[in-house]
Amino acid sequence: MPIIHDCIEKGHIVTIAADGPQKKLLQYYFPNNTYVKAPKYNIRYSKKAWWLPVVLFFQLPKIAIAIYKEHRWLQAHVTAFDQVISDNRYGLFNSQLTTTFITHQLIVKAPFKWAENIIQKLQYYFINKFSECWVPDTLDFPGFAADLSHPAVMPNIPVTYIGPLSQFSVLQKASNTAPPIKYKFCFLLSGPEPQRTMLQNLIESGAAGLHEPSILIEGRPSDLPNHYQIKESLTRLRYARGQDLLDIIMQSEYIVCRSGYSTIMELLPLHKKMILVPTPGQTEQEYLASSLASRQMAVMTHQASFDLNTLNDNADKHCFIFAT
Repeated sequence: MPIIHDCIEKGHIVTIAADGPQKKLLQYYFPNNTYVKAPKYNIRYSKKAWWLPVVLFFQLPKIAIAIYKEHRWLQAHVTAFDQVISDNRYGLFNSQLTTTFITHQLIVKAPFKWAENIIQKLQYYFINKFSECWVPDTLDFPGFAADLSHPAVMPNIPVTYIGPLSQFSVLQKASNTAPPIKYKFCFLLSGPEPQRTMLQNLIESGAAGLHEPSILIEGRPSDLPNHYQIKESLTRLRYARGQDLLDIIMQSEYIVCRSGYSTIMELLPLHKKMILVPTPGQTEQEYLASSLASRQMAVMTHQASFDLNTLNDNADKHCFIFAT
């Protein structure tokens, strides 16, 4: 979002390729831009963490076809653009254009080192076809993503560390001034199904263990009116965005959320106390949560052992160190 906002501010005509919930969020910030559809990856996830690598492995042909289709899509529309900025879309390269690939994950964590090396070679095969690579992290190690964004082997194309990106940076009223605390916990859900709903069920089933007002944001944008329900100490919203989301976060003492990199980039600069629950089986999220926990910048808890009765004690006993 900050990159789109910056391009618009500089007078560029920006076309956005997006669909689904991502498009709804972008349209909230950029309602007047032109939107087009690009081929989807349509990755499916599993309920069992141990089964996820197998599920992803058998989807590799489908992912390869999606990359091929998006590459052909860009070839068919190449005269419509002067530059393409690709957020982890591996097929959006073209020798006739300046193409920029954005990623923080220059190495994908895997159970075995040899598997990491194979995946990185495959990644770099595509990344090196772009004109340049932007990494939304700090140049100095460990930054936000540690080894993920600071690998030993770099791509052959120019790599620029552009610092963390946050949707809140485009808000005119955004402020780091801490308002009075209204909620003990803000449960900020996101990520793929079925794991998103599984975590929501754990929170709602244990809501009686919350002794102070808390809020659950389901992370399910839709065209329906947003619901607002209060049960015991828990307020529940279908979604929140923009200034409303920022206000809720700033009014909460603890943020309980997934450890996806986009979420971490948005919360760390706000100096919020984070309790990270990695999506089961997603090695990137498990690594990021473990890395931040080892630096006392967050508390890590696994979904399998998630318990609201002990969450309060674990949070209050932790000494949080905020990054400068």
